[in-house]
This record gives sequence, C-alpha cells and structure tokens, in this order.
Amino acid sequence: MRARLRVGLGPKLRVGPIGAGAGAGRGCYALPRGTRQQGQGLRRAASTYDAPSNLSGGSQLESLSKLSEIVRNSVVIDPKVENDGRGENFENAVCSSAAAVTSRTLLKVLRNPVGMRQYEQPIESALAYVDNAQPKEKDSLGLVHCSLDKAMVNLGSLLAEQVDGRVSTEVDARFANDKDKIIEEVMYLSKLYDEVGVENSKILYRIPATWDGIQAAKVLEERGLNTLMTLVCSFAQCVAAAEAGVSVVQLYVGRVRDWYKKHPNAIRNPEGPREDAGSKEGSDPGHDLVRKCYNYLHKYHPKTKIMAGDIRTKDDALKIAGCDFIVLAPQIISELGQTPSALGYNDGLSATHEYPSDVSLVLSPKKASATEFSEKYIKGYKDKKSFDDGLGECGRDLLARSLKRYCDSMDQLEPYFTKIAGRTN
Repeated sequence: MRARLRVGLGPKLRVGPIGAGAGAGRGCYALPRGTRQQGQGLRRAASTYDAPSNLSGGSQLESLSKLSEIVRNSVVIDPKVENDGRGENFENAVCSSAAAVTSRTLLKVLRNPVGMRQYEQPIESALAYVDNAQPKEKDSLGLVHCSLDKAMVNLGSLLAEQVDGRVSTEVDARFANDKDKIIEEVMYLSKLYDEVGVENSKILYRIPATWDGIQAAKVLEERGLNTLMTLVCSFAQCVAAAEAGVSVVQLYVGRVRDWYKKHPNAIRNPEGPREDAGSKEGSDPGHDLVRKCYNYLHKYHPKTKIMAGDIRTKDDALKIAGCDFIVLAPQIISELGQTPSALGYNDGLSATHEYPSDVSLVLSPKKASATEFSEKYIKGYKDKKSFDDGLGECGRDLLARSLKRYCDSMDQLEPYFTKIAGRTN
C-alpha cells in the first residue's frame, strides 16, 4: 500500500473536504476555544475569564472562515508561494484546502520553465505508461488523450498529498455533449487514480453542466464517484444537477454580473413575466444567483453543495457569507486577512463580554427552508429541450463561451503531448 504523505498546513489552519457535508469543512482557521456560531455572527461564551492578552484581534478572513469554507483559487505554479524559484507547491498557503487539475493548469506548467522542471517527470511518464500499459481506452480515446488523462492523474495524485480536501480533475470539455464519452473518460481517470493509491473519496470529477454532462454525472454518482458540475451560470443548471444527485455545483459570480452589465435589458428570469428585465437598484445578478441556488439546494437537495467562484472582491465574498464553499484568489484572501474584524476584540480589561463578528451570516439553512419555489423547479427538468429553454439567454451564452475556452485549452495541450511522445518513441 502506498504511504500517503501528510503535509502540515500550519498551526492556525483548519480545512475540510469539499462536498463532505454540512458543517464538515468550515473555514481556514480553527475555532478559538469557547467560540461558537450563533445566528448572525459569532459570539464568545462568557463562562470563563480570558485575560485580554490571551485574546487577539481577528480578521475578516477569520470571521468569514467560520461561516463558509474558503478555498484558495490557485494553479500549481503560484509566484507568491514559489521558493527560491523552484515553483514549489502551495501546501503552506493560507486556505489551501483543495486543489484543481485542469487543462489550464497543465498549460501553465508546460509553458513555464520553472514549472516544467518540477512536473516534467510526471508528465513525460504519462506517455511511457500508456505506451507500456496499452489500456483498452486507447482505441476509443486515442494515445494522446489517454496520455493527457494520465498526466492529469499524476499531477492530481501529487496535489492529493498536499491538501486535506479534495482534488477536482477536469473532464475533457470536448465531450460536453456526449454522455457516454464523459462516463468512459471518468471511469478511466478513476482507474488511473486507483492504480496510484488515491481513493475515490479524495477526487471530484469536473464536468461541464450541459444536459449530457449532468446525465453522465447522475450515472457516475450512482457508481460511487463524486462529481462537480462546472460552468454553472443559471438556476436551471443548478436544479438539473441537484436532481441528478451531484456532489457540488460551481457558480461564477463575476461572469454572470458581467453578462448582465453588457445586456442591461435582458430577462433575468426566463420563466417569469416579460417585465422582469433590466437592472434592479441595489441587486447583483451574481449574488442573486448564488442566493437562489443555495436556498434551493439546502431546502430540497442538501446532499449537493454549492461553490461560488469568480469572486472579484472581498465584498463579493462577504455578501455571500454562509455559502458552502467560496473560491478566492490569493490577493483577496490576503486582503481579508489584513482587514481587522470585531471577532476577538476585547476592551483591554476583560474578555468575558460577548462580541459579535462584524461579518454577518447571509446564507443559512434556516433562511433556505423559508424560501418558496414554484412546483416546476421542485419537479426538475425531465428532458433536454425543457432544460435548454430554462437556461435563458445568460446561461446559454456563458455556457457556450466557457465551453469554447475549455475546448481551446485542450486543443492547445495536445501538441505538447504529441511532441513528448515523439521524444519518448
């Protein structure tokens, strides 16, 4: 049995696995003794006396981390984490609770000389593995594609040793509208992870939230494989994914907001009245979508967790506090960490008073249970046509554009593997 390297995350870090269930993975920081979550904030129990010197001031990152699991949005090569120019991993970075292996990750590794030195062997060994093992999937997926999948698994297995949470692994976006191909690739990826000793519970398979992608995810979840639906930019995708029993749906706050800024007269609710168009004062389409999806999932499908990505500012993150997972760029994590919070404040004489956090709980299961949804959403989508109609202009446009970007990344990757294959033959 392969020994698993357990990498420490530092004395202040506490992380949990993505999709592990409610309450299992809150925050980046360990809760101070005597601290508990209460309603709109965090209060310090007054049962014992704590000297002021024992209770330091907190930060907004620490406060937010008690309400949501904060996930660092970082590819393997992160200049702020590199050590002596060697392109080190991000194991000691704040909130490095999970990782993702995507086509863009591999492209950055292959295009970066620093990164290539560190990961050249895992990538080149992928070609040798496929050439020697001759997997049956080679006939249908092709040599280069099988090698690419093996490279992702090699890299994913390294990351699995460096984070406490899960490693999500991208499924080829060019299969987005082919249910059977998606299932075949994920089963192959799963076999490869099993061969290197990485358990299924450690991996999430990133599948585009098309109708075929969601139907493939349903089959995979029934087989015990955990899926993450990506490129979710509409409520219809969230509903269909939840009906399929997926583990995580990932929404993109900034992309949705940008789209509505460019299309100010677009219908926000494709199944609502025609007058439901134009911007509403004080509302944010990205935040609104997260809130609606969170409430729906926590009311009707609590197994499925929501992850909010494409967060542009720290205020973006604070306005969805309570969301199961919030993906933040390193600079936003740093900004939140440097912003003082009332959490942990004391008056210099006694720390026995109750001090609420100044980061409010915006999303909660209690609020979700009080939210009403139409019967149509409760029943879900039964066919591709109703699903496509439910996407709306924003969902259709963003899904198509995002798929093209991911497909382009895969197309750009293949020449690297073809070149490496030529060197190893």
